[in-house]
Amino acid sequence: MYKNLEILNKENHKNQSVKEIKDFSYAKDLVSAPITVTEFFEACKNYPIFFAKDKNENWFASVMLGYKENENIFVNDKGAWDKLHYVPAFVRRYPFVFVEQDEQLLLGVENDYLCSDENDESRKFFDDKGENSGFLNGVLNFLNQFHADSLATKEFIKQLDEWEMLEEKVATIVNDKKEQFNINGFYIVNEEKLKHLSKKRKEEICNKNATPLITAHLISLSNIQKIGVK
Repeated sequence: MYKNLEILNKENHKNQSVKEIKDFSYAKDLVSAPITVTEFFEACKNYPIFFAKDKNENWFASVMLGYKENENIFVNDKGAWDKLHYVPAFVRRYPFVFVEQDEQLLLGVENDYLCSDENDESRKFFDDKGENSGFLNGVLNFLNQFHADSLATKEFIKQLDEWEMLEEKVATIVNDKKEQFNINGFYIVNEEKLKHLSKKRKEEICNKNATPLITAHLISLSNIQKIGVK
């Protein structure tokens, strides 16, 4: 989604604001999107929730949004997201994102959406004194929460891995044209291992408040075939 990021700062953006995004055309190529543990209970109603590792071997959770390359089946030709389906925070944060530089998180914004604050005073970054506007503080609060939730999600999946509860899986999706697609490179909770946990491990999972999250994940897997016939 991000193609031309700029790092926001007072010197370069003191008289600028950001355009309002009115549809989800920017997400039409997403076939998956990272989610956090705080989103599991909403996301599990609509999408399969999987676990995977990034290039640095860090765990993350993701929802499946399609089965063909560069095709999000939940965004239509007009850029509207299916109104009956939850929109992940990863998508809603656009055009903003945290960029890590020298062990610091800096606020990045997609250049194409920058404009003069004269167009919309309510969406400008800084006030007349050069302080953060209420709008910018709202963006920062959202991204800080998303970052914290992402770290909590990584720890949750890491714990599942340490409990040896994960298994690598291949999902087979058959669409309404009877075409078959295999999706690989992800992990799910092994239900057989879940059934045969020791009493001590069950107590540990309960104490970590992991049971509801595991349940939401397992419920979500029933959405795999729904993806193919949407």
